[in-house]
Amino acid sequence: MRVVIIGGVAAGMSAASQARRTRPDAEILVLEKTRDVSYGACGLPYKLPPDTDMNDLLVISAQRFRDERNIDVRLDHEVLKIDPGRREVGGRNAEGDFVLAYDKLIICTGARVWAPPIKGLDALWGQGAYPLKTIDDGRAIKAAMAAHPPKRVVVIGAGYIGLEATENFREMGAAVTVVEALPEILPWLPETLRARVIDEAKAHGVEMLTGTRVEAIERTGSGILVETSAATLEADLVLVATGVRPESELAAAAGLALGAAGAIAVDEYLRTSDEHIYAAGDCADAIHAITGESVWFPLALRANRAGKLAGDNIFGLKRPAPPVLGTAVFKFFGLEVARTGLSSEEVDAAGLDTATAEIVGSTRAGYYPGGGKLSVWLIGERKTRKLLGCCMVGPEAAAHKIDTAAAAIHAGMTAEQIYDMDLAYAPPFGPSWSPLLIAASQLSKALD
Repeated sequence: MRVVIIGGVAAGMSAASQARRTRPDAEILVLEKTRDVSYGACGLPYKLPPDTDMNDLLVISAQRFRDERNIDVRLDHEVLKIDPGRREVGGRNAEGDFVLAYDKLIICTGARVWAPPIKGLDALWGQGAYPLKTIDDGRAIKAAMAAHPPKRVVVIGAGYIGLEATENFREMGAAVTVVEALPEILPWLPETLRARVIDEAKAHGVEMLTGTRVEAIERTGSGILVETSAATLEADLVLVATGVRPESELAAAAGLALGAAGAIAVDEYLRTSDEHIYAAGDCADAIHAITGESVWFPLALRANRAGKLAGDNIFGLKRPAPPVLGTAVFKFFGLEVARTGLSSEEVDAAGLDTATAEIVGSTRAGYYPGGGKLSVWLIGERKTRKLLGCCMVGPEAAAHKIDTAAAAIHAGMTAEQIYDMDLAYAPPFGPSWSPLLIAASQLSKALD
């Protein structure tokens, strides 16, 4: 049996490795269009400083996959076409065109960079204006900064990557302006929690321009001019962090059904609308644990888990992919910013009758040195009294306590059941009454 996998990063190599464990006798081919496989893309912003090495993000080399796992990894192999009728994929490598037959195909093409139409961007792409999606993107930025260390950086987009990169540019001593087209950064955050992130940016000298469009960029003798709807900015380097979209064009051209955000639609076993083709990772959709609707969350755990499950299910196993909540966290200077479940906007779109509660607690016992204040926001459904969503912002604790909230939502727990949970306590890690328990108590009252 021949299994062909398109894409060799998180989902692709997870799928290949699991397929090898499940069927030692199967022929497994991975077609990767770049020169790198199996790397930690989420760490890209943290490898921008000059005293770090992008190659630290590499986990297992293509040669190790060949030697240790008997997986035929083919680099510089770009797949350009899928023919479901003939069960073939076609593409191009350094030697010319290729065609390969498959018994089962797993599409793990990930996500692609999306950039708004900006006059002059194409001319500066990779020559002053850079994305940060792949390890090659990271290498290109580091090479540019090594040649000409930037004193001024403009970051277009205030999502996770944009803000994480902003922190690292500031740590390198560059002045940073973040330009966000939406009226506010992080629109899923409640206003008071968002204000803490904005204050943190100001405290570290980051200029934030929200509700501002970048209209044009051009190179001048002294650097790069960035024309926005609010002002003209000067920069030595521009980071384009305006988001990603599912890399689903191959699937669409092959006639496969698409789901949320244009991602490849898959069933609970990661099977597409073609019984011989599966899809996993950032190119594929998922089912939301609360709404039951198709959603697209390009997040690392889902990609790795879906790839592993697809690597089993192509052989007839029935291992369903669990529904998702979009649980996520990122660091921004001295803050941890976390979320899980639905936001206020999302519960309104779902037509749910809800109530919210928000509290500010301590991250350590009052008499224990250090720590700070943790903001906790909860939203619950009046009819069922179940928790639907949670956001946290604080100098510590948010990254781990958000997982407790996620577990509670997955378990369908009510505000009262959360309040009754027996959670760990020690002075270095929080007060005896966890901020999450206090917030649950307040949510219970708000739901009455």
